[in-house]
Amino acid sequence: MIVIVVAAAVGFAAGMWLLVSTLWPAPTPLATALQRLHTPGLPRPLQVPSTATERSVTVTAGRWLLRRVKGAGFNDERLLSDLEVVHRPVEVHAGVTVVAAVAGLLAGPIVWAIVVLAGTTLPLLVPVWMSLLGMCVGAAMPRLVLRGEAAKARADFRHALGAYLDVLVLLLAAQEGPEGAMETAARAGNGSAFMEIRRATVAARLSGEPVWDALDALGRRLGVLELREVAAAGSLAGEHGAAVRKSLIAKARALRTTSLAAAESNARRRSQAMFAPVVLMGFAFILFLLYPLLSNIQIGGTGP
Repeated sequence: MIVIVVAAAVGFAAGMWLLVSTLWPAPTPLATALQRLHTPGLPRPLQVPSTATERSVTVTAGRWLLRRVKGAGFNDERLLSDLEVVHRPVEVHAGVTVVAAVAGLLAGPIVWAIVVLAGTTLPLLVPVWMSLLGMCVGAAMPRLVLRGEAAKARADFRHALGAYLDVLVLLLAAQEGPEGAMETAARAGNGSAFMEIRRATVAARLSGEPVWDALDALGRRLGVLELREVAAAGSLAGEHGAAVRKSLIAKARALRTTSLAAAESNARRRSQAMFAPVVLMGFAFILFLLYPLLSNIQIGGTGP
């Protein structure tokens, strides 16, 4: 019995450690971050070395799951778009799902072992249902975390896109050609968004396709609607002979207005969320001040 309890505890602890270390990895060392900041470009797949990816237990579990399910459940457009915008391979996401499901599955045996050690009995259906529920919650948790990370990454991309459009408008005002200005503006930053735009513009120049089509494909792949709108506006202006600069200025102004409205809405929502805790703190402080007075009144009332 003790051996089973110890094995279940060790398995649960190992699963939780793998889950936490995968969802919240260790911070990047400062030297590595500075070296990455000054790197002109990164390879298309990810910043993770191939040797580390091949040896990862999470990636191995993910590949096993993808082979078993033939990619079902991991090939929908929204999931692939979220993985693209956060620069995460589908194997890693599938591996995290496996680890989280195993960790949730061990919740039932752990609870059963604790109850047995406490000297009480528990119906067998309770740990079984807890294991099934924990497995379902664990399997769904990575996708929820991924959606939050993807939303933050898209917000950062929109912010960088606004800066890119500002530089692009300045270059167009200096009478530079649209395609050359777009490629030059993409070299103005070293962030992830600028790197993606730079890859798209360079690939369009090398392949001979219109640069607006490359930006539209990038916006579709990353799920950034604003980038597709910019590409559509630039393409429409080029086809009808309209001023590309005026169209991009309007899109940059609209993007800044939307970002400002979203920031104000987020700040207002956070302020409203802080209202209830502040009221509770004030009420608790009033009770703290009134407690000595109420105690004296009670003691005085019980006297002769």
